[in-house]
Amino acid sequence: MTALTLALVAGCGSTGSGSPKSSGSSSKDTVTTKLLSFMPEKLTVKVGTKVTWKAGDGIGHTVTTGTFTLGSDGLRTAENPDGLINKPLRAGKDVSYTFTKPGKYVYYCSIHKGMAGEIDVTP
Repeated sequence: MTALTLALVAGCGSTGSGSPKSSGSSSKDTVTTKLLSFMPEKLTVKVGTKVTWKAGDGIGHTVTTGTFTLGSDGLRTAENPDGLINKPLRAGKDVSYTFTKPGKYVYYCSIHKGMAGEIDVTP
C-alpha cells in the first residue's frame, strides 16, 4: 500500500518585526493528551502564541515536530524529527513553545505510533 507522508510546512517571508500577541498560555492554546490522543488534534493560533502540551492521561509521551510516514494501518512506520521541538511530556512536566513564524507544524509522540497533531500558525 502507498504510505502517506506528512510534511512540516514552514512559513515564508516572515520579517519577525511584530511583537508577540500572547505572553501566557490559555486553555485555548493548550493541547492535552487523552486516551493516547492529542486533544485537540488540530489547533490554529496566531504568531507569538505560546502553546502548552499537558499530559492528561497519566502516560509518558513526547512532543516531537517533524515529518513521518503512515503505514496502511494508520500507524507511523518512519519518523524524521526536525529538531524544533523534541521533549518528553508527562504529568507535572508540560511542554511549551512560542510560535514565531506562520506555517503548519506537524508533531507526534515518538513513543506511541498513532499519536499526532498539527499546529497551524497564522500571521
